[in-house]
Amino acid sequence: MDEVGDEGQDDDPVEAARQEVIDAFGRCAEVYGLNHSYGRLYGILFFADGPLSLDALVAESGYAKSTVSTATQRMDRLHLVHRRSVPGEGKKAFYEAERDFWRIVQEFLRSEVRREIRVMTRALDAAEERLADAEGDRAASDLEKIRSLQRTYDRSERLVALLTGASMERLADLADRLRRSE
Repeated sequence: MDEVGDEGQDDDPVEAARQEVIDAFGRCAEVYGLNHSYGRLYGILFFADGPLSLDALVAESGYAKSTVSTATQRMDRLHLVHRRSVPGEGKKAFYEAERDFWRIVQEFLRSEVRREIRVMTRALDAAEERLADAEGDRAASDLEKIRSLQRTYDRSERLVALLTGASMERLADLADRLRRSE
């Protein structure tokens, strides 16, 4: 490492703190199966004072424009960032980070988890219908397993509805009350 670069970062505690968090966002992205670059780009947007263009993200991150474009599109679908238009900039794409992490979780539950629940519920219902009149120990055993899994998915649907319909504060208060009652 070059000493001037190291000294420059030591001299700027704000930049050092930002880089620490941006690096952590990169590591966290990998935890969720995303590319490290997604987390770093999210971190850059998180600290930005307003929406940034793809060109600004390329300049700030050092990533190729194709990498930045792919990452921002995927992060937009995941509700991590939002595409914005900026007056006077024409059709140029700008992005800003969603800073309300509870909203990100709720959107993930609404889209991804509910989609999984729908897929499995349809398959379980169809399998139950096929096994309802089937005979034999294997059919009875499979039917029992399917009905058990159906109950799990029914509870999951109710839990997702609760989590997506309540504020974090309300859920935290509920959790505190449940802990106190134990």
